Amino acid sequence: MMVADILQKLRQMLLDMQHSGRLSHIEPGLYENARAYIEKLKEDYYSLENPLENREGSLIIEAIGSVNDTVQEIFSIRTRQILDLAFQQIEGEYADKEETRKMLPEERVMFKRIVEAIEECRETLVQGEVNLFTGDGAAAVEVTDEAGYEEIEPSAVSPPPVPQHSGLTSYALVHVRSDVESFMGLDGRTYVLKDGDIVTIPEKNAELLCEHNIGLNIRLNK
Repeated sequence: MMVADILQKLRQMLLDMQHSGRLSHIEPGLYENARAYIEKLKEDYYSLENPLENREGSLIIEAIGSVNDTVQEIFSIRTRQILDLAFQQIEGEYADKEETRKMLPEERVMFKRIVEAIEECRETLVQGEVNLFTGDGAAAVEVTDEAGYEEIEPSAVSPPPVPQHSGLTSYALVHVRSDVESFMGLDGRTYVLKDGDIVTIPEKNAELLCEHNIGLNIRLNK
């Protein structure tokens, strides 16, 4: 699928969410698919010859940023809507059960934890009851954490994959000798370098800059 198609789909979803003001169904694999697509764009970026000097490389960086920003905004809006639903339930207002059915499994776990935390805090501060936040309850918080909040069964939710960057064990200190357009380092970060900057970047990226006389590798004596 083309970048424009994916961005259009994400942005249309975002507009629909902003327009309705209510929690809506989203594809269960939305976040996972977005991450996979970004990884594919990164592979495309590093497959280019001299990506720093390639216009296509700049376009890929822009696409990654656009997808990231849109997905983050979708997450922010849904989180605010879930917070609103949690407050409605705490205040005894009518909460449409259909709304909770629109939550992803991870969001449902977050919703339950928020409701429980607010109820416990209110019991402590307003009603003066001793619970998880005071006295012996402090230890209970630690025990509950170690137990993994078994009462809300978060174990049913698969943890997000930990990003791995193979071979990214060394960095280099570089003196930048001319302005450089934004580029993506091997560590997944986007760098914008200016003439005169002294920065630490992945060694492979540093070597590329030095080969093009854009950077000077500063080797420090140990």
